[in-house]
Amino acid sequence: MDIRDLIEELAYTPRKKASTHGGEYSSPCPFCKDGDDRFLIWPQRSNSNGEYEGGRYSCRICGKYGNAITFLCDFHGLGYKEACAQLRIAPKRHLGIERKRSGPKFSIAEEPSNTWKEKAFSCVNWCHEKLMKNSNALSHLTAQRGLNLETITRFKVGINPGEFGRDIFRERETWGLLPDKKEDGTFKKFWLPKGIVIPTLGIDGSVTKIKVRRTAWKEGDKLPKYAELSGSKSCYSIYGDTCLDVGFVIESELDAILVQQFASDLVYCIALGGSTKPLDLHTYELLKKTPMILFCPDFDEAGALAWVRWEKMFPGIHCIFTPDGKSAGDAYFAGVDLREWIMVNLTEIRRKMKKNIGV
Repeated sequence: MDIRDLIEELAYTPRKKASTHGGEYSSPCPFCKDGDDRFLIWPQRSNSNGEYEGGRYSCRICGKYGNAITFLCDFHGLGYKEACAQLRIAPKRHLGIERKRSGPKFSIAEEPSNTWKEKAFSCVNWCHEKLMKNSNALSHLTAQRGLNLETITRFKVGINPGEFGRDIFRERETWGLLPDKKEDGTFKKFWLPKGIVIPTLGIDGSVTKIKVRRTAWKEGDKLPKYAELSGSKSCYSIYGDTCLDVGFVIESELDAILVQQFASDLVYCIALGGSTKPLDLHTYELLKKTPMILFCPDFDEAGALAWVRWEKMFPGIHCIFTPDGKSAGDAYFAGVDLREWIMVNLTEIRRKMKKNIGV
């Protein structure tokens, strides 16, 4: 694993720009969260002393720079030895002092502008109407994702058929976004790809984030499978009643919606949208006041690493795995009763908790 892998885990798609230092790539900056090519990445580049520590990075705007180890320490709040372990790099024995940590730092996710929210609301309604009028697309979504009509309506899931069979592009200013230039001097467009439209709704019903599961995505595609629209609120997606005593943390937005379909009275869901996506302050504060947190990582290496980080942030958190398949969606299609699975885990966790306090 190198610095490019770490950036790709954040749902960015670094693009190759040159062959300098074994390959130079660019992407949006995870720290200042803007632009498309300000963050430079050299996966094969060594440090100035000749040691290789997962490649180098540098942002031309905010000035953040370092190697893969410093990225894990600064961005994810890991310690030096933890970062080395994740990268499978032997830690330096001569380092007598561990890199100091002041505890995890959480970003404050800013609300989208009113113009963006108005456009997003109209867009989500339009895409939802397109889905509801397309019986083939509706049947396909139900068959592929397990969502019933009531759930699709409740969470305003939709489909973007595109314009003339192609992705939709608009001027960024029409969505309340500032103009942004490419390296060639031309202005970037606002991109709304064809695919399943998955909105995140605020308490007041406003749209704060839109993700699209691209229908054109294939293995090897340089663009992401799940595209988050520019201007979306940079935070996790929350579904359900946050006044419930149990928060259910899961990776996929569609899986979170599926869990709500069967267990909305038992848990509210938080979708990470990527196992390494950093936690924002609002979600952290919500989880801190939630009596019980269930963490259901995907059954893979990225999920295992995510669990290590979450257990450190929330010592009382409980990890549960799906009884079949990699994710909740896989388990559902393998015949698992998701509601029963959650109830069994809740019962067992509560029984152990009572036993530990001697009740």
